[in-house]
Amino acid sequence: MLIYRGWGFLALLIPTITILTGIYFFGVKGNASYEIFIYSVLAAAPITFFLGIWLNKKSIHDLYFLRLQYWGLIWAAVGIGMLVFKYLKP
Repeated sequence: MLIYRGWGFLALLIPTITILTGIYFFGVKGNASYEIFIYSVLAAAPITFFLGIWLNKKSIHDLYFLRLQYWGLIWAAVGIGMLVFKYLKP
């Protein structure tokens, strides 16, 4: 069950759309690679962050009680963590 106010569901929709867009344009025969997934999540982070700042000027938009712009920071941390894990694994 999603708990959101306003346009808070965009915190999940934007990364999903960027991942599907990355697969469509850069995937080989519809298959995704780990790099496409990482860079798609990293591309979704600033979009979510700045859209959250813009939308939250007028009213509250959140998902699971976290404002939309904070989800942009979360997606950035997830993407950077995945990137670090990719290059540091043995």
